[in-house]
Amino acid sequence: MRSMTAYARSELDWNNLHFNVEMRTLNHRYCDIFLKLPQKLLSLEEDIKQLIGKFITRGRVECTLKISGNMVGLPVLSVNWEAARAYYSLLKDLKTGLGLNGDITLDMFLGVKDIFTTEEEKNNIEEFWPPLKQVIEEALNEIKTMRQQEGEKLKKDIENRIQYIATILNKIKGHIPEILQNYAQRLKQRVKELTGIEIDQDRLVQEVVLFAERSDITEEIVRLETHLQKFKEWLEKDEPVGRKLDFLLQEMHREANTMGVKANNTFVSQEVVEIKTELEKIRQQIQNIE
Repeated sequence: MRSMTAYARSELDWNNLHFNVEMRTLNHRYCDIFLKLPQKLLSLEEDIKQLIGKFITRGRVECTLKISGNMVGLPVLSVNWEAARAYYSLLKDLKTGLGLNGDITLDMFLGVKDIFTTEEEKNNIEEFWPPLKQVIEEALNEIKTMRQQEGEKLKKDIENRIQYIATILNKIKGHIPEILQNYAQRLKQRVKELTGIEIDQDRLVQEVVLFAERSDITEEIVRLETHLQKFKEWLEKDEPVGRKLDFLLQEMHREANTMGVKANNTFVSQEVVEIKTELEKIRQQIQNIE
């Protein structure tokens, strides 16, 4: 199990170039990759995203790449003089036709597409991919290790809470006979207070049975115990399980709510509140699980 938060930095010197990669991963429902690259390496953006996607399947990834040194062989910007002259001519015609004052300045050209173009020098940019791939993979391996370490800490905390919930369920199960007994005593006392007559034993048994059927939470307890076991099994898997755990946690909340409503008992209600408190703490933890 892996966390979604981590930070790594990697550097590499290659052919008069210095590669520096900083990578941060954060919580996110899906895999969201944000790259900050030098302008001359934008053509490799998709390759870098695919590489990151092989290591990380869920979470926001912020990757910043800086390159310093002799950039020979990388694409360079150039001016499309034909387009620039045509644009200048149009501006002159526009100025004359509308009777406008003022000079035509360089600022007017900066936002125009097709005036500035990218040209590759003799060496192909693909030759920079192997060292770039290496330095990114080093950062990704460090990210993976940190996410694994943090995930183990989360796992231990969640396992402790799962065990605590199981203990609460055992307490509730052990209290069920006492709940029925207390109900029978209260019913007898209430009937006697209202009528002054002892309730018939057969009728008392019948009423207790009806109460037991209405307030039976055995099915909810069994389902919740099953969910707890499945939760523990998924915690052991070496794969992204965050979404599965989130869905299963919703089911556990539903069972706990039903128990509290059906039981109609102060003790059970208090224990259900404790269960829901632990489930909420687990929910906060799994928001950070890949």
